[in-house]
Amino acid sequence: MFEIPRGLRQRKRPGRVPQTLSVSTTVLTHPVSPPYLRVATLATVVMVALVAGGCGLIRQRALHDVADLLSDPQAAGVYAGDDDPELIAAALPFGLKTYEVLLAAQPRHRPLLLATASAFIGYAHAFVLLPAERLVTSDYRRAQQLRTRAARLFRRGRDYALTGLELDHPGWGERLRTDPPSALAELGPEAAPLLYWTGAGWGGAIAAEPGALSDLAELPLVEAIMRRVLVLDEGYGAGAVHEFFITYEGGRSSLMGGSAERAMHHFHRAVELAHGERAAPYLAVATTVAVQRQDETLFQEMLHKVLAIDVDQAPAWRLENRIAQEQAAWLLDHRQDLFADPEEASP
Repeated sequence: MFEIPRGLRQRKRPGRVPQTLSVSTTVLTHPVSPPYLRVATLATVVMVALVAGGCGLIRQRALHDVADLLSDPQAAGVYAGDDDPELIAAALPFGLKTYEVLLAAQPRHRPLLLATASAFIGYAHAFVLLPAERLVTSDYRRAQQLRTRAARLFRRGRDYALTGLELDHPGWGERLRTDPPSALAELGPEAAPLLYWTGAGWGGAIAAEPGALSDLAELPLVEAIMRRVLVLDEGYGAGAVHEFFITYEGGRSSLMGGSAERAMHHFHRAVELAHGERAAPYLAVATTVAVQRQDETLFQEMLHKVLAIDVDQAPAWRLENRIAQEQAAWLLDHRQDLFADPEEASP
């Protein structure tokens, strides 16, 4: 999961602390498995689907098999285990549209809806929103364009997750808006993955366009969703929901309801659940708690821990950790944009 620092400026005025609003998202975090086995199977299934074009039943069965294959958690491991973010950034758009083509033929395929939701949200965060944040001070107009695009992609991912939830709970999305406690109480542990990505996509859209007051008004609903995920399955995605709360609590001042103490509680739990193999919790603390408190020592400490992670020791997190390290290096190079100059801040 990666944090989204915003409000980077050339220089902070004395006494003004940059606010942050972030959302934690997991980018294709599934175990790696031999890709050649899936490629061979996929080629066979696609051939069957093409040859069987005249037989609707066989064609649907073949398409269902393809959907099963692509939505298998192991399939995402081919992406998650890669160490070249640029390669994955170029490859993912084709994969996203492939998911949507399959969903057009298999609209009630729950695992495919989950895979599509997580892929869109992960792509939006890692390959659209993070680049936007790096452009704020050099090309503000382009940064805003990318943020708008990221928000659309986040919402698309969220909507796929909501569709998945409504397969067993028709009308659930509407009940969520009118009576959140009752709607959330309907869901059991099996709904945790789709519920998490609903919250992650919703929160990501808010983070991408923080000036949209109508979206900000929905932030309490995102919080309620994520608190239900905590109850249902706090270990999903190796503690992904705890990373959301690091940023949610740590990126707000106490006057706005935030709490560095609560954020650090979630940090320690996230590290524990991930066995210290993921860079995301450290990055989250650096970009929220450290910036909010203007604690540059903590900021650098957390980012150096990100850079110290051996990405090859945990292949399931290799891509995510590599992207986090790139972000950490960039943040260290631009830390003057996040922290007030002590001399300027002096009376």
